[in-house]
This record gives sequence, C-alpha cells and structure tokens, in this order.
Amino acid sequence: MNVIDLLARLKGEILANKARAVIDGKIVVLARLNGEDWEYTEAGQELANTHSNQVVAEADAVSTRTRKTKEVVAQPVAVESSEVAPEQ
Repeated sequence: MNVIDLLARLKGEILANKARAVIDGKIVVLARLNGEDWEYTEAGQELANTHSNQVVAEADAVSTRTRKTKEVVAQPVAVESSEVAPEQ
C-alpha cells in the first residue's frame, strides 16, 4: 500500500511535506517527503501493514456470485387496424 492510498483510507492530509492523519484523537505522521519519494515513519509503516492486510481481507470477503437474470424476449403483438375517416 502506498502513502496516497493510506491517506485516502485514513482520511489524512499532506501538510509541510508530511503525510499525516488523526488516529484516536492524535495526529500521527505517516510519512515524510524526501526529494520525490515518500518515506514511511515507524508508525506509518505499521498502519500501512495493518490496513494493507485489511484491504486484502475485504477483497476476499466480496462476493463474486452474480445474480441470475431472466432473459426477456420481445413477443410480436398483433394489431388490428380499423378504418378511419380522413380528416378534412
């Protein structure tokens, strides 16, 4: 799981080159920007591992069963026409 996915999952934010989120009422710095790469902090790495496992478990729990649908076939309808007087 990358930092951006973790931020989205925890509803975190990026502020002053730090990715952070509020967890149990405390601000936790998840990662710091080093050049162009994000480097996890210890707390951030633990959270990423935990949530990565939860994502896998949630994906496995999703049912792959599909519903059976009834096939609808249009039946031709016979229409009787009646003579209509032309309008003037």
